[in-house]
Amino acid sequence: MKVGEYKKIARDRLSGQWGINAGILFLSVLLVGAVSQISSIVSNENAQSLISNLLEIFVLFAFSYSLYYIALYVLRGGHAELGQLFVIFQKKYYVPILLLNIISTVVQVLIGLLVFIPLLIQGGFALYFSLVVGRGASVSNGSKLLDLLGSGGFIFLLLASIIIFFFVVAIVSGIFDFAAWLKFDFPELSILDCIKKAWFLIKDRFGKFILLQLSFIGWIILGFLALVIGLLFVIPYVNVANAAFYDQALKEKMDELAL
Repeated sequence: MKVGEYKKIARDRLSGQWGINAGILFLSVLLVGAVSQISSIVSNENAQSLISNLLEIFVLFAFSYSLYYIALYVLRGGHAELGQLFVIFQKKYYVPILLLNIISTVVQVLIGLLVFIPLLIQGGFALYFSLVVGRGASVSNGSKLLDLLGSGGFIFLLLASIIIFFFVVAIVSGIFDFAAWLKFDFPELSILDCIKKAWFLIKDRFGKFILLQLSFIGWIILGFLALVIGLLFVIPYVNVANAAFYDQALKEKMDELAL
């Protein structure tokens, strides 16, 4: 299938229920904001940070994955409902999706470190030579440091790192999204099996998956320009199109998955 076909399927499935999907997304934003405020009940900044991190790890992640569940449900002809926003808190999903989210977060952090290490090294050397070899943090040395960091080579490395990071994270996110959908479709699968099978489903179609993500850039920009409200419609569109991509891969490789 062509990229445009996945988007057409998404538009067809969302027909008649753009509003409810936008409303569910808006409600999820409100819930995330409300739950996040719980950390403000304590005055200690360290305690606030700890509570905030715990809420992010054990509660807030569920709303994002609920949107993926709803996207797959809508793709297959269902009509989104507000109650589905809490589907991840069901016993059969909560712990597995929690673990999947933790693994996904760790992997993406490690990728970020690996991709941006060359920048850190170059910036570190620049700082070292400015402060140590240059004998002090003088205004002149600070100016030299800024000149070095603003050089063509550094800017090229920064842009190259950002592009590489985008593509790698897009692929990794796709794998973990596929793993979540596999868990929804086959609750009996372990998280590791879901990740392995997700890799099998997407490994020979990375290029098309990336093109699908890139095809939404214009819509995302328009969503921001529309006072961000437009994103309430764009994000469900993206999620359902990605779910269609997963569903097609599943259909084509179902026999090989040995499920």
